[in-house]
Amino acid sequence: QASRDTPCSGGAGRLMKRRPDSGGSRSPERRWHSATASTDAGAAHAGPLGKMLCALRANARRFLVVAAIAFGFFMLYALPQQALPAFRGTAASGPALPRCAAAALASVDVAADATAARADILSRRLGGEGCGVDDVLLWAVKAFPGQTVQFSSFGPSGMVIIDRLATLGLLEKVPVVFIDTLHLFRETHDLVRNASNHYPAMKLATFYPKGYTAGQGYKFDVMNGDDLWTLDFVRYTYLTKVEPTARALLELHPRVWITGRRRSQGGERGALPLVEAEEGRYKINPLVAWTSKEVWKYIREHGVPYNALHDRGYASIGDSMNTRPTEEGEPERAGRFMYSDEKNRTECGMHSHEARIEAFKAKPGEQNLPVVACEGCIDVTPDTFAEFVLQTTSDLLLEFYSPICGHCQEFGPHFQEVVSKLGKRVVAARFDMFSYKIPPVGADAGFDITGYPSVWLVRPAASAAGSAGAALPSLLQYEGTKEARPLLGWLARNLGLPDT
Repeated sequence: QASRDTPCSGGAGRLMKRRPDSGGSRSPERRWHSATASTDAGAAHAGPLGKMLCALRANARRFLVVAAIAFGFFMLYALPQQALPAFRGTAASGPALPRCAAAALASVDVAADATAARADILSRRLGGEGCGVDDVLLWAVKAFPGQTVQFSSFGPSGMVIIDRLATLGLLEKVPVVFIDTLHLFRETHDLVRNASNHYPAMKLATFYPKGYTAGQGYKFDVMNGDDLWTLDFVRYTYLTKVEPTARALLELHPRVWITGRRRSQGGERGALPLVEAEEGRYKINPLVAWTSKEVWKYIREHGVPYNALHDRGYASIGDSMNTRPTEEGEPERAGRFMYSDEKNRTECGMHSHEARIEAFKAKPGEQNLPVVACEGCIDVTPDTFAEFVLQTTSDLLLEFYSPICGHCQEFGPHFQEVVSKLGKRVVAARFDMFSYKIPPVGADAGFDITGYPSVWLVRPAASAAGSAGAALPSLLQYEGTKEARPLLGWLARNLGLPDT
């Protein structure tokens, strides 16, 4: 057999051969030691390169084990941390999501409409230990690509969310909807411009009151009265915020909308959940558990743009004519809606509404009244009041409303839903308080109207024999929440109907 020299052979021209063990086989440790010793002996006859090759060969097994462990550690820990921003940047179609977002994605059927039960599950998943703002945003964009929007007034919380979206590479995937009431501070418009420059990927969608565009606040005041916000604050809010928001949702048809609301802002927001269900959509509040101090700490540390009015004592900023700086110790939103004493009401006051009617009718030229539609409703007038209301032979659901009352505008779809569900079991009617006043026979019967909308259940009179039509009907006034479901429950209880 031909011989050959190797740098690690331990001798010139001889292949290393294992000698039989005497007294039994050697242990693995012994064999390893012998091989190393032989290699070291051979390396003594080799040059520097040969010594390196001998060392690699002798320690190959050990090297492979160590390398495998290091590679496994890198794949499990180091790589995800380095690559996560890139993964997040393509959350809608990219690789894996972080644990919390992935768990939320698997917990509900995203193809189904949002419900309170599903929102509650998501609140627990995304609000669990170790979960944060980024998980909420990543889940939204992954679950609903192209169907997620952020509604923002560019307040501190909204700016933090915009910054997080930009950091995650998601800002271009989530349009930012801004409602311009035409009565905002100049500093607010300055911030919007600064933010657009600071975040070039931001896709801004601005919505104005219907029929108006940028800079037409004066035109709005001429058409609606520059004191509308004091005479009928809810009507003002409907025109400048509620209707534009509804239009934005209709045009953009999102499945998820992001807000900057927080529990620490107090009031009705004190019990705010992380995820809500509203009309089949998810409304998510990523900063729901943050305090004002945490928001401002983030803004300072990350150089996020903010409204210059905050440096002048304004904690929360809305329209210029009804926002003031807050005093030390006041709630965060205490400076909003000043002089607007109807902000917490659910109906338009009688006296303020009558003043609004006079102002509306005093304007020169023809005025276009808003329309509050009600399919299937009978329109009652003073001339037909006695016949349709006081002499009714069927159970009658009667609403007193005004087309220029903001609360009536908001309640309109709810009343329509009730009428549709009742069908022919109850007759539905309305009385327009803008066009008419209640006739004396109505006032004498017991209709005492102090605000709108006002809903009454009129039940036929239990006339004595021989005196048909002489007795007055039974009147019940609804005093619950102006929404369809509680009104239907009230009717079911009073009429003995199955719960609809």
